[in-house]
Amino acid sequence: MIFFLHTVVPNLLYTLTFLYFYHSLRWTVQFANWTVFFLSFKGFVCISASLFFFQTYIGGFSLANRNSVKSPLENDEKNEFSWKQACLAVGSTPGLALIGTLPHYFIEHKKSLNTPGHFFSKFMASALFGVLCACNVFTVRNFELENGIKVMNSTGEVIGMSQVAGKKAVRETALSRGILFGVPMVISETSVYLINRRRLFPQKSMFLRTFLVYFFCWLILPVSLSWTPQLREIKRNELEPDLVSSTKETTLFFYRGV
Repeated sequence: MIFFLHTVVPNLLYTLTFLYFYHSLRWTVQFANWTVFFLSFKGFVCISASLFFFQTYIGGFSLANRNSVKSPLENDEKNEFSWKQACLAVGSTPGLALIGTLPHYFIEHKKSLNTPGHFFSKFMASALFGVLCACNVFTVRNFELENGIKVMNSTGEVIGMSQVAGKKAVRETALSRGILFGVPMVISETSVYLINRRRLFPQKSMFLRTFLVYFFCWLILPVSLSWTPQLREIKRNELEPDLVSSTKETTLFFYRGV
């Protein structure tokens, strides 16, 4: 009995104490890992949500200001709602937001700041942002590529639907949208990098970056919206054969949208 109390009981207590601290430490490590994962996932979700709402706004703006003809439709025809176009626009928005989130997510987890490699990553992410805005226009206005848009003569009379004019309208609008949002991001990131190299502001100055983005957007907005007029010209020999034979005018017109 004395041997049991002096030998077995202390060893049993030591074993139970060790197991207690071991499992406590293991659960603490797991809790820390889950906390880090949750914080990383939370940052990922915040970036994705902001880009999702932005891409939704861009898509809605492109859809509301798409190509339109300022004249009554012929034979009392009506514009039919395209479920295919709606599903394509709704489905592409989360995809574009996710693609735009990944570069920013990986960049934010880099420990090296204000280095040429970090600047190149931010530069490419900003350029990708402009490309995704252009892709948004292509996705939302895809029906203009398939069905074409209305082409008019000099008197405003609609002579037919042209896929060539539709491709030209969507391409010019997408380029304008990409320049509007991509160029300010690239210039602002370049400016922030150069300013941080001079150590004029703190490296993580969100105010400086936000101010530069809005400032350059304000400068480029008039250029992006006015570098090509809304009423565009297209040569007759560039159109489809059936439209070429339906008019003798050498220059025709179409609305490209905003």
